[in-house]
Order: sequence, then structure tokens, then C-alpha cells
Amino acid sequence: MGIKKLAAQSKSLIILHRIYDNWRRRRSFRAGNTVTSYGSTHQTWSLDKSLSYIERLYEEYLQYSGLSEEAFQGKTILEVGPGDNFGVALKFLAGGAKQVVCLDKFYSERNAEQETRIYKALRERLSPAQRQAFDECIDLDNGIKPNPEKLKYIYGHGVEEADRILNPESFDFIVSRAVIHNVYQIDLGLDSMDRLLVPGGYMLHKIDMSDENMFSSRGMHPLTFLTISESVYRLMAADSAKPNRKLINFYRAAMAARGYETKLFVSSILGAGQLIPHKENIKAGQDYSDATLGLIKAIRPQLDAPFRTLPDADLAVTGIFLIARKADLNSANTGH
Repeated sequence: MGIKKLAAQSKSLIILHRIYDNWRRRRSFRAGNTVTSYGSTHQTWSLDKSLSYIERLYEEYLQYSGLSEEAFQGKTILEVGPGDNFGVALKFLAGGAKQVVCLDKFYSERNAEQETRIYKALRERLSPAQRQAFDECIDLDNGIKPNPEKLKYIYGHGVEEADRILNPESFDFIVSRAVIHNVYQIDLGLDSMDRLLVPGGYMLHKIDMSDENMFSSRGMHPLTFLTISESVYRLMAADSAKPNRKLINFYRAAMAARGYETKLFVSSILGAGQLIPHKENIKAGQDYSDATLGLIKAIRPQLDAPFRTLPDADLAVTGIFLIARKADLNSANTGH
């Protein structure tokens, strides 16, 4: 059997498996099963790795938003997709945030003992004033007991329907890490978040645009998932938290259409991995090489129509950090 034929068969088998898995997950969720191991990031990590990860996420929100810790004080924050740990939410709260609501479509499996160790170790790194704020948010003396006035956890609802269960214009910030790319109906998700955000509020989203190893882990081209027609891909991904295939051009247009002041920092490059520090503007020969361009050229004729005509610079981007500020018409009208 020729290599090309074998590869084609493998691709077909992956597609069939994903269609079945998507059907199974949709059926399970509709039956009320919201528990999953997806998002259980910390279960297999050491304490030091978990703490470093939490600190890095928190620092990246500050670094790329260009905001100081003081900007979050007294503010209400929606964290979309916290997974199996409230560490980032507790960092915001220890820094003076008024409340953090953590929203997840699925309940991520977790180890309560490990989770408690992480929170206690995180607390030890705080200043005395921050520890006092931390203690007002969560009780760790006998299990894990969040104070819902400070730290509220909601699961069973995706962000695309969050505006049905949360009050409009009730959040100053909406943040997420590696979540938005798994929201298949992301236009609905962005509209929902827009309604929840106060005028002048911010969205801060770290967004993966890779295939999440769907095909690339089998030795296939990393953009193979962009060669599949939308009608078939919907059957593979719409209900199973798989990549929504929205690339940087989509977010650029989507946020502009909603009137947001937006910065898109490129965080990773096709075939090259992470770009550190992230950059707003990337250049061929500087931020991505001929190897990346060669990958794009090799697969461009096979790409599905919406992707086939995209510029190389857009197809080269496999991750972004989106920083978007909602228009504040009242402030504009008063000159503030």
C-alpha cells in the first residue's frame, strides 16, 4: 500500500473517530453528565509546577494587557474555563478584586487534597494584606469552601449562554486561557461576553489556534484540520470542545465589528512553537522562517475554501493573546 493512500486512510479514520466522539459527548452532556477529565491540568503536576503555572498566567494577564495589579482592585472578573483549579482567580482576589466568577461548561475532575496543597502553598507566597484578602475568599480549614460573595463557581453552562444566567454589564474583566478556541459557536460566545462586560471593560484571552494534536500527533501536516469541509468538521467538533478553526483574521474582524479597541499579540508560530515575548506584528525571516512558509505552501492547495486565500502571515499564527477593550460611549461623550 502506498504512503499517500495509507495517510489518506488514517485521516479518514481520525475523522470518523472524531465524529463518533462528538456524537457521544453531545449525548452524554444532554443526559446531564458534565464531568470530564478535560481541563484537569494540575492532576499530574508537581506542586512547584502548578504554582509556577498559576503565577505565569497571572503575570501574563498583567504584562500583555499593560495594566497594573491596581487596575483590577475592586473589580468584578469572569474567568472562563478555570479547569480544575481556582489559583488564578485567587491571585486576582488576593490582589484586591471584588469578586471572581469562574464559569465552565464541564466540571473538571480534581484531586481535593492536591488542590488544597496548591492553595495553601499559594497563600504562603502572599503578603500579609494579600493573605487576609485570600482568607476572606476561601476557607481551607476543613476541605475547600469558597465564599460565593468573593469566589463563585458555575459549571454546566458554556460561555455562549452565559448571558442567560449572569446579569448584563456585570463584569469589568473577562479572562480565559486556552478555552476560547474550544467554543465552536464563538460568535455567540463573543456576543454573550460583550453583553456581560461593562462599557470600558476588557476581554483578555490567550487563544490556541493549533489542531490540538488531532492530526499533527499522527505525523500529519499541522494544518490538516483546515483541509476538511465545514459541514464535516462541524460533525467532528461542535459538541466535543475541539478546535473551532477560527484564526487570527477572524478575531481581528470580530472584535472590530463589535467596536473594541484591540491588540492581538502573536504567541506561537506554525512549525516553530511559542514566540516569547509575544509580538503584535510578526515578520517573515525574523519571527517565522522559510520552514514555516514551506509548510504553508505545501498544504495551501488542499485547504478548505475559507482558509485557502489567507495570507501567509495569518496562516503562520497558531496562537494569540487577545486584549480587547469595549467602547465606553459615556466616557467618549464626556471627553474622559
